[in-house]
Amino acid sequence: MLAWQDPVTYIHGLTAQQRRVLKALEVETVGDLLSILPRRYDDYSNLVKIAELPIGEPVTLKVKIKTLNKMPTFRRRIVIIRGVLEDETGSISVTWFNQPWMLEQLKSGDEIYVSGAARRHPRFGLGFSSPLWEPATTETLAAGNIAPVYPLIGQVTQKTLRKIMKAAVEDLNVVEDVMPPKVVEEQNLPSLLEALRLVHRPSSQEDAERGRRRFVFDEVLFYQLALRLARNLADHGGAPQIKFDEKFAKKFVAGLPFELTADQKRAAWATFQDMSQGRPMRRLVQGDVGSGKTVVAAFCAAMVYRSDLSTAFMAPTDILAKQHALTLQRFFKPYNIPILLITSSTRYVVEGGEEVKLTVKEAKERLSRGRVVAIGTHALLEREQYPADLALAIVDEQHRFGVAQREALTVLERPDAVVPHLLSMTATPIPRSLALTLMGDLEVSVIRTKPAGRLPIMTKTLVGEAGRELAYRAMKDAIKRGEQAFIVCPLIDPSDKLGSKSVEEELRRLRIGPLKDVKLLSLHGKMSAAEKDQAMNDFKEGKADVLIATTVVEVGVDIPNATIMLIESAERFGLAQLHQLRGRIGRSDKRCTCFLVATDEDANLSRLKVLERSNDGFVIAEEDLKIRGSGNVLGYEQSGRGIFKYARPEDVAVMAQARDVASQILKEDPLLQSNDKLRERAEFIRNTAHGE
Repeated sequence: MLAWQDPVTYIHGLTAQQRRVLKALEVETVGDLLSILPRRYDDYSNLVKIAELPIGEPVTLKVKIKTLNKMPTFRRRIVIIRGVLEDETGSISVTWFNQPWMLEQLKSGDEIYVSGAARRHPRFGLGFSSPLWEPATTETLAAGNIAPVYPLIGQVTQKTLRKIMKAAVEDLNVVEDVMPPKVVEEQNLPSLLEALRLVHRPSSQEDAERGRRRFVFDEVLFYQLALRLARNLADHGGAPQIKFDEKFAKKFVAGLPFELTADQKRAAWATFQDMSQGRPMRRLVQGDVGSGKTVVAAFCAAMVYRSDLSTAFMAPTDILAKQHALTLQRFFKPYNIPILLITSSTRYVVEGGEEVKLTVKEAKERLSRGRVVAIGTHALLEREQYPADLALAIVDEQHRFGVAQREALTVLERPDAVVPHLLSMTATPIPRSLALTLMGDLEVSVIRTKPAGRLPIMTKTLVGEAGRELAYRAMKDAIKRGEQAFIVCPLIDPSDKLGSKSVEEELRRLRIGPLKDVKLLSLHGKMSAAEKDQAMNDFKEGKADVLIATTVVEVGVDIPNATIMLIESAERFGLAQLHQLRGRIGRSDKRCTCFLVATDEDANLSRLKVLERSNDGFVIAEEDLKIRGSGNVLGYEQSGRGIFKYARPEDVAVMAQARDVASQILKEDPLLQSNDKLRERAEFIRNTAHGE
């Protein structure tokens, strides 16, 4: 019998090949192995006769092999095995590719199960192509069952992994369940041992889903406990109290080059109220692209400076950090608030109206003196370069920092053990249902209203070369008016197999083709920091008419003179990301157009047309969630480690259930002092996040 912590080599009856598979999977314990959940299931429980065979539906047949032969082929590396299968109702053809060993394992007259979906071939008629097969004389893994489909690595096959998982589940009898039995019972959850059997050996799709929900519940609950426990510990440490200076606030607002919207005023006031308390603020300012979140952050940083303390302003990229530094310089100039910029390629301080470049040592020395607004990437945290008098940490596009940086910020404390306030900002509209669960430890301010004078961006969905030519004409017309344009491509180089346009390929093509009389520039992630800076500065200064870029321009790039955007292979992006991208235009009072160019008519154009109908990022985010399900609504793939391993955005109900239970547990025991197992699991999550 097996226990959760036993080495995987303890699994009974492993072959040498299966041991190699486990080594390739890099799993050490039985628990590590069984924590790899199926990504979906194939339903082969429908056992039918050949005469009743439906086309295109997954089924299982019990048949005899009539013939099985290796077919001649002109390709050296391709092996084709073709045969005829029969039962008492008829016969059907079958083809397998690159499985020459089948001729040694099977012969005419053998009885087997085959599972798959039959298709009608114009030459060979109705048949199977590479179906699963199993001997009819043994207990089956897939045939006649709900078959788990696992995420695979390298040459590992589903069949092999199913055999190993089956052996592990059947032998497992000792699993430590850290979830309190009271919670399991009250929330109507299966035990952990039962959940493992449900997900790996389900008798129905409903059973499999019930088992998966237990893993989702555990994952979200432990995540919520980790966040909320960190919050409770931070509350225990206290925070610097920032006094609201009404006279300065009125002066700051009056000195802005625009009038604050009602939403901006509400967000700023909520933040000032939070920071005046002795409890660390944890607030998320959620605003659509171009809604003016940065001025709210600048207002808060200025108020912190008035209290003789420091602010750290962190952005996910060097480009955005530098842009924020320039923006804050404009806001802070009348008040001589010092700004210190620290990135991988640039270090300078603006103080007393003068900009001074700094060495690494000089930058660190200026930080140590405090009472400054320090701007940079998360390196400010990782190298512990933040000032000792840090009172406010501002994080732009916080979901892009990933779990590690988020957890680090949650427990960030000064040398005197006081915890700074945290203000997160994001332009990625997060559906309210998800925000309440994923950002459960944060108060949320929403900025919906855009600054006065901003016009809605017109969006048009186009297809192929004809559509592209229309976009080029609009681009040339805009350039004649003295305006600029973006072309966004999914990839950097031409090694793409899906036909998407790459930056370098497009640059070469357009220079000798449709835009040969236009000044072009490129920008992508493989360029050095200095090259990126040069490209952005040249574009900003009007030295180029069109910037051809990857999604590196998705966040924060501010070029008010850019009025046209063409997004290549738009069908490859999620709606939320397309909305983010088009937010790089429409940042002035000029009319702007975004062209979504799909590769061909087979693309899902109805999905893209959502963007034609709406400029509201929150509406679009909800649509993206409905359409894409577990797609990258929150930018999980860009945030280092994914937030969750099992939970999907559509699991809102069970996530909310877990959130509420976590809240109740900590209400009764704020520091988990009476539940060692839950506290150890929560601390493990935090420590793992820090270590990545």
